[in-house]
Amino acid sequence: MASARGADRSPGTLTIQEEEYRFKVLWNQRLLLGYNKGYLRYGDFYKSKPDMHPVHSPSGRPLTTTGAHRYNHHRSLWIGHARVNGINVFHDNNPQRPNLGHIVLESATPEVLDDGTAVALRTRNRWVRHDGAALLTERRDVIVRAARHGGHAHAIDLTSELVASAGPITLERDTHAYLGLRVADSMDEEDGGRLLNSNGQRGEAGCMGQVADWCDYSGEVAGAAVGVTIMHHPDNPPTAFFARAYGALFSNPTLLEELHIAAGDRLVQRWRILLHEGDARSFDLAAAYRAYLAVAPAQC
Repeated sequence: MASARGADRSPGTLTIQEEEYRFKVLWNQRLLLGYNKGYLRYGDFYKSKPDMHPVHSPSGRPLTTTGAHRYNHHRSLWIGHARVNGINVFHDNNPQRPNLGHIVLESATPEVLDDGTAVALRTRNRWVRHDGAALLTERRDVIVRAARHGGHAHAIDLTSELVASAGPITLERDTHAYLGLRVADSMDEEDGGRLLNSNGQRGEAGCMGQVADWCDYSGEVAGAAVGVTIMHHPDNPPTAFFARAYGALFSNPTLLEELHIAAGDRLVQRWRILLHEGDARSFDLAAAYRAYLAVAPAQC
């Protein structure tokens, strides 16, 4: 593993490869990100929904964990909601739950963009009940942009568009939603890590339940400081962060109030997830957020 100081800062080349159960994003032939497809048959390969794992910093350090020692339904970097018309499309650690739902990957189109400095995975999903009955459809696009021109961060631009294709949808008020992140164990606040949001609030005590443009979780992995920042697109609904000292950070538009999608209508949410070297004291997160806002919405 390269040190943070010796990490490759060249633009490099991103490629995307499909395997049976996942897509792999490679940067200079090193694994940057895995996009796991999900697998609904309970057993060794069971995943009730797609997720992203592993997730690496530019120096190759793992930034997330999956199936954590506490709350083993936390799947690194993922999307879900515990009460979609009463159906739980968030937890997957007990497949016998009577109200359990799934997110089924129906199609995925990989692309290489911008001469290999970015790749895209454009997917279509069905959110379904346990018995297979449809709840809604989702268009989810993932664009990975490599660190370049002396930069110290990769970026994941993520779009989730929910369409109420099977009737009206209520995303009920719940703590278990929507974009979830579980950082590597050594990064969490309980082990010396740091939470900071765009309002200047710090720690679980300051960041929990706060509406902010971004929230960063940083700490030490393999002897160097690294971090992950979730940034909200300004067109998103007002969105609060669920932030916990044990390592969970959720961007949750229903933490404070429920959301409704009328039949045939859609809800679009966009984020940039920044995978960076250094912590919030050494990385200019305000400048990084301004750079995100400069990206055309169609490219997010």
